[in-house]
Amino acid sequence: MKLTMDWVPDPRRLGAEGWLPLLFAVWLLLAVLTPEQVYRTFFHALIYPLTLYLFVRTDRRAVWKDPFIRLFLLFCGYMAATTWLVGSDPADDDAQAVRWAFEAVLGMLAYFLWMRAVVSRAGPWARWFLFVALAGALAGLSFSLQEAFQGARIDGFGAMGHPIQGASIATMFLATGLFLTFREKRSASRTDILLAMVSVVSVCAFVTLTQSRAPLVALAIYLVFLAGFLGYQYRRPATIFGLLMVMGCVAVLLQWFIGLDVLSDQLTSRGASYRLDIWAAYLSHPPASLVLGNGAGLDFGLTDAARLGLEPIDLDIAHPHNIWLGAFVDTGLIGVFMQAGLVILPAIATFRSRLALANKLHLLAILGLFLLLTFSDEYTLLISLHPIWLFGWVPLVFVWVWCRYRMDENGSAISDSVPQGER
Repeated sequence: MKLTMDWVPDPRRLGAEGWLPLLFAVWLLLAVLTPEQVYRTFFHALIYPLTLYLFVRTDRRAVWKDPFIRLFLLFCGYMAATTWLVGSDPADDDAQAVRWAFEAVLGMLAYFLWMRAVVSRAGPWARWFLFVALAGALAGLSFSLQEAFQGARIDGFGAMGHPIQGASIATMFLATGLFLTFREKRSASRTDILLAMVSVVSVCAFVTLTQSRAPLVALAIYLVFLAGFLGYQYRRPATIFGLLMVMGCVAVLLQWFIGLDVLSDQLTSRGASYRLDIWAAYLSHPPASLVLGNGAGLDFGLTDAARLGLEPIDLDIAHPHNIWLGAFVDTGLIGVFMQAGLVILPAIATFRSRLALANKLHLLAILGLFLLLTFSDEYTLLISLHPIWLFGWVPLVFVWVWCRYRMDENGSAISDSVPQGER
């Protein structure tokens, strides 16, 4: 199975731009297989400095003209400024919010440059995304066997070390890899199809055993869409047989690990996991300023929602468990509109692109995964290096760059009409 990164030339002839995608490839693997301090240190020590070097030493004026980047920079700057204007939190917490905004800006610039490399070398990156999803899922399954047999929730390593975040990351990497693999009717070889099937089975088993219901529902909806997409694209009965084989393999694995009946009981026994109580509290006790929010530096435990809505019912939580409520509490209605713009821009770019209808729908499905995976967990996109960078930033930047900047072999845009000055 060919999983080597064949987009990498002789390292001695790699320029600075050639090293950035290579570093990202290594970082993705570290993020799902190593402790937090390892993959965070790698990003801070290598990717951040290289990104700064690229922007200082090369002409990047086209990046600053990009609408998505401009909106993200505006969002970060707005968050960093308003945290000092509202709330009564300590100055140290406001300073931390400013630091998070700066790290988010630099991280997003690195992501943007990296994704330009991804869309130009779709085949190798398709295999790498699938391989990383497979590696993360298998690592979680292999080292959580005892917990799985006992019916406990499992997780993975590194950024996948939390059941919900781990399931979300595996799902997003899988979906990105599958889009790149099946982007064209003849783009997938037999090896690619085999890798895709093994990855789907492993990720499905892992996500199910994390017992994280939002990622599980999101993955199920996506796979139903994928089955319809592949059936339409290939128009072969083998597509249906392949789907049934994958479903059968997942069912056998789950029955072996825990038993389907036991798993069903455990998934339903936790109810809504207090999500409805949390959301009701934050909606009933909005931020002091509806327009500006409470400020990103204010501890959620000090909000009226926590003190008046959640403490009386003995709920001690860290955040609203919804990315839109989180933006509302931190940055108010203005922040919510800016965050919505970061989703709307890639969606509009998808509709405006000259891609085939099937690919447009597939990209919109990836954006839909972002919405589903952040609906009942997480609270912000503007934070220092965090798992949300893997299942939140990846789909937004990937869809935007694919629709806006993908080039053919002659350097001509094949996804959208981008003015020459912005390329």
